[in-house]
Amino acid sequence: MKYRTLGQTGLTVSEIGLGAFPISGMQRQADGTRFGWTGTGDSESIALIHRCEELGINLIDTAESYGDGHSEVLTGKALRGRRDKWVVATKVQPNAGIDPESRDESAVRRRITEACELSLTRLAMDHVDVYQLHAVPHEWAMPAVMDALAGLRQAGKVRWYGISTNDRQAVEKLRTFGSVHMLQVGYNLLERSADGLLHWAKAENIGTLIRVPLAKGQLTGKYFGAEARTIPENDVRYERFNKPQTVDGLKRLPRLLFLQNRTRTMAQAALRFVLDHPGVSCVIAGAKNRRQVEENAGTVEMPRLTDAELERAIPIADTIGTPGWI
Repeated sequence: MKYRTLGQTGLTVSEIGLGAFPISGMQRQADGTRFGWTGTGDSESIALIHRCEELGINLIDTAESYGDGHSEVLTGKALRGRRDKWVVATKVQPNAGIDPESRDESAVRRRITEACELSLTRLAMDHVDVYQLHAVPHEWAMPAVMDALAGLRQAGKVRWYGISTNDRQAVEKLRTFGSVHMLQVGYNLLERSADGLLHWAKAENIGTLIRVPLAKGQLTGKYFGAEARTIPENDVRYERFNKPQTVDGLKRLPRLLFLQNRTRTMAQAALRFVLDHPGVSCVIAGAKNRRQVEENAGTVEMPRLTDAELERAIPIADTIGTPGWI
């Protein structure tokens, strides 16, 4: 594994991290049905986290909303007795339960601090290394949100904090009320609108975690071509995969298969594309099993995509259209 520095935090993070949304698995709904990430299981999820550690992956990114907290619970179980080997990142929805018309700053502060305590309880940890806003707060709530985050850091509950967004204007607004130590940014071969944001973050020494580098699996090569798999109706990705724009894009994706070869899979080519951006600190790739983790980790040993490959791939990606995962 290879490592980079997460901007001003000084944290040393593996180039490939683990996105822990898939391990949230299937959750029972109010009507008794189960919905979520199909093809997962708690035992394998814990095993794949341990496999990540063996491969040198040291960053895991989860959230309070992933499986109603189940992802955090599994993360805590997997890291018991090995917490010091990991950089743990989780996320909070700052607007959840907040009346946008109320302008109640005390409610906003309670939301952030209480959510952090609940996450720490599920994780069975006394602090997280990176705490991220999972959405842009209401503008009037921004001072209270940043004040609450600073308070959590002062209390030792959070080491560093930031936001998951591609909205640079929102980031700059938040920075008028306090520090933004890092960003989580959506970026992949098909969705490259964050290119300028990543260059700006590098210039500002703001570390970046990259989400959806494989466009929720679309860039793995598994969902197009003669052997294409289908997404079950109770999978969290089903609605997006069946939108006309996505269906049409999947028909065009085989034109990118030239990126895979005897030593590199399609998924590794897509991850390598993201890693090659100078503004990227760590790519958080989701995984359902150990084999996928091993494939993802192997990307760091792959050579950069050549200029000739990029000159051919970018125009093709532009014709496919935006999948809309960002």
